[in-house]
Amino acid sequence: MENANSRLMMTCEYLETPVGIMNPRPRFSWRVQGELQNTSQTSYRILVSLISGQKKEEVWDSKEQISGRSTAIEYNGQPLRSRGQYIWEVTVGLKQEDGTGYRMTGTGRFEMGQLTKEDWKGIWIGEPAPVNGRAPMFRSRFKVGEPFEQGRLYISGLGYFEAFINGTKITDSVLDPGWTDYRKTVLYRTVDITELLVPGENVLAVVLGEGWLGNAHEGFQDLIGRMPEWLDAPKLLCDLWIDGRCVLASNEQDFRVSDGPVRQNNIYNGEFYDARLRKKGWKEAGYEETPGEWSFAVPVPPPGGHLRCQLMPPIRETGRLEPVYIRLLDDPDVYHMTVDFGVNLSGWAQIKVKGKPGQQVVLRFAETLNPDGTVNQKNLRGAKAADTYVIGSSEPETFHPHFTYHGFRYVQIETDRDVLVDSVQAVKVCSDVRRNGTFCCSDDMVNRIYDAVIRTEENNMHSVPTDCPQRNERLGWMNDMTVRFEEGLYNFDTVLFYEKWLWDIADAQKEDGCIPDTIPYYYGDSPASHVSSVYLLLPWYLYRFYGDEQILRRHYSGMKRYLEFKLSQRRDNGLLHEKYMGEWAPPMTEAQLGWGENAVPKNISPQLVTTSYLYYDCEIMQKVSQTLGDPEYEAYCAGQAEAVKEAVNRAFLHEKEGYYDQNSQGANLFPLLLGITPDGCREKVLRHLLDDLIVKRDYHVSTGNQMTKYLYDLLNREKLDEVAYRLTIQKTYPSIGFMLEEGATTIWERWENMTGGHMNSHSHPMLGAFSTWFLKGLGGIRPGEESRKREYELEPALIRELSFAEASHTFMNGTLACRWERMEDRVVILAEVPWNSSVILKIPEPGFKIAKIIADKKVTKPGGSGVQKSIKLNSGRYRIELIPEDGR
Repeated sequence: MENANSRLMMTCEYLETPVGIMNPRPRFSWRVQGELQNTSQTSYRILVSLISGQKKEEVWDSKEQISGRSTAIEYNGQPLRSRGQYIWEVTVGLKQEDGTGYRMTGTGRFEMGQLTKEDWKGIWIGEPAPVNGRAPMFRSRFKVGEPFEQGRLYISGLGYFEAFINGTKITDSVLDPGWTDYRKTVLYRTVDITELLVPGENVLAVVLGEGWLGNAHEGFQDLIGRMPEWLDAPKLLCDLWIDGRCVLASNEQDFRVSDGPVRQNNIYNGEFYDARLRKKGWKEAGYEETPGEWSFAVPVPPPGGHLRCQLMPPIRETGRLEPVYIRLLDDPDVYHMTVDFGVNLSGWAQIKVKGKPGQQVVLRFAETLNPDGTVNQKNLRGAKAADTYVIGSSEPETFHPHFTYHGFRYVQIETDRDVLVDSVQAVKVCSDVRRNGTFCCSDDMVNRIYDAVIRTEENNMHSVPTDCPQRNERLGWMNDMTVRFEEGLYNFDTVLFYEKWLWDIADAQKEDGCIPDTIPYYYGDSPASHVSSVYLLLPWYLYRFYGDEQILRRHYSGMKRYLEFKLSQRRDNGLLHEKYMGEWAPPMTEAQLGWGENAVPKNISPQLVTTSYLYYDCEIMQKVSQTLGDPEYEAYCAGQAEAVKEAVNRAFLHEKEGYYDQNSQGANLFPLLLGITPDGCREKVLRHLLDDLIVKRDYHVSTGNQMTKYLYDLLNREKLDEVAYRLTIQKTYPSIGFMLEEGATTIWERWENMTGGHMNSHSHPMLGAFSTWFLKGLGGIRPGEESRKREYELEPALIRELSFAEASHTFMNGTLACRWERMEDRVVILAEVPWNSSVILKIPEPGFKIAKIIADKKVTKPGGSGVQKSIKLNSGRYRIELIPEDGR
């Protein structure tokens, strides 16, 4: 009998009702949500039908499958049609704890995009004579008959676009589409515009910004000494369909173009907006184009890349902040004030002003202040980070930019003294990736660190995982992401965001398998630093978190080519050559001063880091090939791993003394964590590490962006979480706590509080990668190695100085949560296990045993004479009470 309090949650391609799917084998997932103690799935059946008017045509019947699988099940029916609309139905067989069986049925919809180049009716169009920095405005009329049922707009505007139907913006997203290497891939949006259409005359209006296509990027030139190869002027492609018929396509006959109020726009430098040049009503029907102001659009060369519909979460406004402090600066000539929004964010400012036509308001953005209260923009390097608004009338006006974004805490506003600045808000802008992880504990400082990590990560999700949101960079560094991605997986529903970035990596990979430093690529080395293993690690971890084998299969060939390339780069001694960008940005006291932005460590050999990563790569690819049923390559990877291990130990292990390389924290911990260290040396190497960490440095690190994360991983594995906690709560340099003591609200690029014109971003996620320990250490939450078995682990670290800690992560089957709290004579663990899953709960702290377990109001006590240190929990909610082993 069906539980009245439960319902079936369904997704296709990880979205509830997706439009624009390009995948010929879309992935179906579902879960039962509700009060379901110890309920599991026994079978499923999927039916997919094509919808055509009032008719349904079945295109796939999976038949009943005796299986507990409910995630990432691939379509395997007739070929799916471009723009086809489909309904899918799943019937799930369920079994309750008492053996009672019942079924649940749910229905969902999905819609395909324009799948091939031939499906597009429109051509790429642009301005006859583009002007650098201007934002061209396109408009076209089209008629809609009556009655009509539905309309779809397929559109890409490079670099960014904003589109309107009859004056209403078609989506709530901004900075569309996402950034790619436009020579390889161009993203487009599929939008349901039915509600915006009216019978009779309608107008499609589009404004284009430069975006990353950038026709006037001084920032590119400043950063890399050249312009990127894809550089071009803004261009537009679109098809508009109503009831199965294309009624409008981008072409030179139907589209007019003009320039408008955006006189300059640039990701790094900001936007110049002259409101006097607004064309009132131009987005709506009834507007007449003035001869001389509007011209016909012209065909332009396509960017060259394959068109792919953007399914990842778009960039949106995700929140607004009011000022926490406003300081008027002493300037007799201009109205000059600095606004503090209290936290470092990415986005822009919105102002409401009243003045005279032609008066200007300038907004300058920065993360820090000069002593006189003005914004300090030195660390932005070549990025000007300033928006200028020219007032258009004597009425109150509101402004925010459209085609740029900034990383900032402070905004400096400059204008004439007779201009009224009525209000100013900070608008948070980033990829709207849903949170699916939480953490808190009884230590306020630890909570503040976690909040700073989350804020920093959000600031750096802008269709790619950027390194920073403020300076003339904002790139997807492979080095940083190799350690950072797991923090993203634990805290955000990143599958579509990361899947898109994996496509970007595949686009950048060369025939010999090498991959460049930044993705999409225009800056950095090619091949990348050899620590850049994220292309091998990320697909595997996505499989572990989401159970998606398709991602592994899609990138398997590229992953193998990358591993083969790295293996080919070994020298005669078996070590990988490395220039300097391996471990990066340790405390300045541990750096080689005078080169590499003072970010190159002097306490660890680059070859130790890179060659140890090569061992890690071989281990990961061994698991991937085993999962995909490739025993030959699995054995090959195992053999290569052994050879790499021998090379590392031969070159760097001082076996008699029991340490690696220069006996630094990073040198000892990485081989130890990965399993490179021989069994007979493990205890000595660990002792050397702890001596340096605790005795020599009093719980402070000497590590950089790579090894800091792995230090916490090792301490957690070795059941040394008390040491990890002591590390975390330090407030003196070098530590994350020191950053907070210095006023940080986000994680810095450096351990030092630097504000000059060099490498010192104040919103940089890489050093925050260690924070996975909050969820998988203090919270104990871990996915299993084989995610399709739906088995998770809970092993919370019961830190003596904490009275409680709690964490959660929502997997595809539901939420896995753990809260533990110290009572007078016991520790109580509250656990929530996802539907159709199981968890092995391990009791990590010596001296405790399980006293009783309460589930669904039923109390059970462990049997037998031994001390039970682990227990299997099926789906549901549990209260587990631990008492001292002596029974008191």
